[in-house]
Amino acid sequence: MAAFTKDFFEKREVDGINMYIIPAGTTLYRGDSNFTDITHPELLKGDYKFFTPDAEYADKYGIVFEFKTKNELQLVAMDDISEQFFKKAPEDIQDILEDNYGYSSHKRDSVEEKDYKVSQYVCKQGYQGYAANTMKHVARLEDDLDPEVIICNAEEHVERIRRVTEESNISSKLDELKMRRTERDRVGPRKKARREIDDRVKPPSMGNLFGDEDEDEDEDEDERPPVSRSLFGGKTKKSKKSKKKQTKKKKAKTQKKRKSKKSKTGKK
Repeated sequence: MAAFTKDFFEKREVDGINMYIIPAGTTLYRGDSNFTDITHPELLKGDYKFFTPDAEYADKYGIVFEFKTKNELQLVAMDDISEQFFKKAPEDIQDILEDNYGYSSHKRDSVEEKDYKVSQYVCKQGYQGYAANTMKHVARLEDDLDPEVIICNAEEHVERIRRVTEESNISSKLDELKMRRTERDRVGPRKKARREIDDRVKPPSMGNLFGDEDEDEDEDEDERPPVSRSLFGGKTKKSKKSKKKQTKKKKAKTQKKRKSKKSKTGKK
């Protein structure tokens, strides 16, 4: 019997770590772009595999397969990261937990490379995997992140049930995935989502905003155009230089008017 509901799975503290408890017999799905046969020996090979309790979400990632858990799983809750789990992690993992898994903000920013790094870390620490319910995205305009389940050594813990994707839809699904991959390669890796920026915080330089090297920060400030605050939703501020130029122009106009008046008086 699957325990997945709108409230996700039961959460429980185990040895100071928040865990999601997935009962034996729970139905999970996986979208796979490499295999079409559920009996393929390589389907579940690897240190960890990604699953979801939502078949529709799995469809975004490829041919959908259905599985059932063989035994109860205790998975680290990544949408409610325990302080003990966070402090025990090395600095590079802490950075990812903070920036991409919302340790403080409780907002998610899924970046493939970093998701894999955390998955590897979780498995190497001896956990059975991790799970997270729906999470808000760090970018306000992005959709929420769907529920996710990562299981270490999946072959040991899940049973293959069936392929959900119909035979007649396999070809079109593979074509769709190929087109999506081609588009991703053309556009390049997605930029990291820009966080909500407090108006009180100084905006980053244009170099950092678009991923340029830090060497740009060493340039002479006079050679760089000021960053417009309109980029971040505030009113555009005029630079001190532009204000000085306007003042000079006003003085020049005033002097011309005075000279003009004097010349007229002299003619009279």
